[in-house]
Formats: sequence, C-alpha cells, structure tokens
Amino acid sequence: MVRIRDRINVVQTVMSGSFILGRHDQTAELIFVQFRKVLEEIAFASLSANREKYSEVHANFSKHWRAKDMLTVLDKVNPGFFPIALAPPALISAGPPARHHFERLTDGFLTRDDFVFLYKCASEALHTHNPYREGDQTIRIRHRAQEWVTRFQRLLSWHVVTLLNGDVWVTNVPGEGPIQSWPSTPLVLEAA
Repeated sequence: MVRIRDRINVVQTVMSGSFILGRHDQTAELIFVQFRKVLEEIAFASLSANREKYSEVHANFSKHWRAKDMLTVLDKVNPGFFPIALAPPALISAGPPARHHFERLTDGFLTRDDFVFLYKCASEALHTHNPYREGDQTIRIRHRAQEWVTRFQRLLSWHVVTLLNGDVWVTNVPGEGPIQSWPSTPLVLEAA
C-alpha cells in the first residue's frame, strides 16, 4: 500500500508542476507508468501474504498483457482480491471490543471495469505510436489524470479485502502517515 500511495503522490507532484520534464508526451508517459504500476500493485496486494501463490501467479503475469485476462487469473486464485471501497467507519459499540460499521461506497472510486479500461489506456500510452497507422492516435482516457487519482484514493482510503486464506482485513490508506490494517469479521444483521 505504501508503494501505491507513493506512486499516486508522484502523479500528483507531476500534475502540480513541481516536477517538469519539458515535453508533454514524456510527462504523460510518466503519469501512465505510475498508473499502470498502481494497478499491478492492487492486483497482487492480497496475494502478497502467500508467497507461493503470489510467485506462481506473478511468474505467469508477463503472459497476461490484457488486464481482463490478469483479473480472471487472480479471481481463480483469490476471488476476494479486489478491494471493496468503504466509507469511513461509524462507531456502533464502544466495547470492549469496539465495533465499527463501514458502508460500501457506491460511486466515485476505481472499479474493476475502470481497472481494465485504465490498464489498456496505460499500455497504449507506453508504446511508441506507429507513425504509419492511419486514423486518430489520440488515447481517450475517460477522465482527466486528477480524476483517476481521486478514484484510486477513494478506493483505497478505506477498503476491505479478503486474503487467500479467507481472512478479511480493513485497511486505511491516508494521504500521509502510517497505513493501518485490522482483521475484520463481517457482521450480518438479521432483518426485523
């Protein structure tokens, strides 16, 4: 998670003008390298606790140049790998132990479809364009770079993942400072 946050911070530094490359195309490439690396870090984060499975899947990663294929493989290994975006916690019982409730976010965060879309865009941005290819070579990225950053941040600020062994973890990735994770037990309330 620290590497993900650091890469997002690189994008924000570039967009703020604090880091100037001089050429628009090189600036865009730097941003898209960071986006692609963030996507890859998200994809493998929940497997990293299991070295054997991580190594097995990551070794074959180079064969999956399409995000959809990569996600399909990851789903087979761990269906709960993709983070679920949460709103900040609401205290429901002071305890001990304290209990918190997290509502799922419904929009404004990076979704699996966004993942596939942005991964494809990043791949296109990183390859040299064929000067003999006819037609428009503009890469349509759906959102401005800052909106993608916001979507990443909303996905990861508070999120839950299920690890390969079935453990459920809630993680908080603040803009700065320590990243924290807590084991969690989903609570299912019965209807009245």
